[in-house]
Amino acid sequence: MVVASMMVLGFGSSLGFFPGYFVAALRDDLGVSRAQVGLLVSLHFGCTGLGSIIGARITEKVGTRAAVVSDQLIVAIAAWTAALLDSYAALVGAAVFAGFGYALANAATNEAVAAAVPENRRTLALSAKTSGVPMIALISATLVPWASDRWSWNLILMIAGTAAGVSAVIASAVIPDIRATHQGSRPGASVLPKGFWWFAVAAFFLVGSGQPLFSWTVPYLDESLGTSKPVAGAIAGASAGLGAVCMSLTALRADYLGRARRVPLIVGLCSVLAASILVIMSGLTLGVAIAAIGMFVGFIAQLAAIGIMHAAVVDRAPHAVARATGVTMTGYYLGALATPVTFGALVDWLGTYTWAWLAMALSCAIGAACFARTNRVGNIVP
Repeated sequence: MVVASMMVLGFGSSLGFFPGYFVAALRDDLGVSRAQVGLLVSLHFGCTGLGSIIGARITEKVGTRAAVVSDQLIVAIAAWTAALLDSYAALVGAAVFAGFGYALANAATNEAVAAAVPENRRTLALSAKTSGVPMIALISATLVPWASDRWSWNLILMIAGTAAGVSAVIASAVIPDIRATHQGSRPGASVLPKGFWWFAVAAFFLVGSGQPLFSWTVPYLDESLGTSKPVAGAIAGASAGLGAVCMSLTALRADYLGRARRVPLIVGLCSVLAASILVIMSGLTLGVAIAAIGMFVGFIAQLAAIGIMHAAVVDRAPHAVARATGVTMTGYYLGALATPVTFGALVDWLGTYTWAWLAMALSCAIGAACFARTNRVGNIVP
């Protein structure tokens, strides 16, 4: 079930990552700017954020199985439609359509895992489930730049759509059908703790600052540091893969430390991420090797923080998992909306990646402060 959830999240997010990995193909074929490519990423994840609260309510009504299958079918239809219509407008429509669908997947997979996995393995299970996102980023970063030199972006989207269709079939067979919060329906069970919105604010800054690691590191290495697209993709893919592995190892440590220590651990990881972004930026003067080190550390820190964050959300709202996920994911994906297009626009405007990376490091530092505030939300017994 955890593996199926990992596939759902990976393929569900694919249309949000692919544009960043075939930037050159889109610019050559459709004549779009970097900011327009970044807008596709922003629209996808922004629509996920805008739809997260509604998606959580729908998941509570229709059940986890129907929600994840619906999301995968939406991705399949969106990818094939954009590929066949062959226009920027079609890509915009696919980003919006698939983005709203992805809101269903996040709430449903959190609900399913929280119901099926005991607390002492919850962080590991939720991190493993969430690792589907960096795993699709690894595959995309490694293969898509190479494939875009040989195939059209249309064919790449068709392949992604077909993979999402296969994932829908698998999910329908193994994801449990949970239609209400697993803690029961007693009065007040679905009420979120006071101040829970701080999780949404903190997630906004964490994800906003880290999203360019997925969307802009390949163009950065290619355009500013002089690597080829396949080499840039290999570096980004290896970083995402290592991050996914370390995500699970960090989760084991978080499970051992217990509920009371999870949020402070996220604060520390946000601080590490801010420092690593500055190291990536220094690659402009110190070279590719230094930038690659920053990328490896940055992917590890961001992905580990995200995995632990999902467990912290369940800890602080155990009787309203889908609803808590919806609130948190609203901020999470609004952060993913804000920065890809802003990052691309800053680079277009200033002609350098320096200020864009500095803005991301500052955003991450703010995220660390906001997560420190979330430690006062809910009642956690050490």
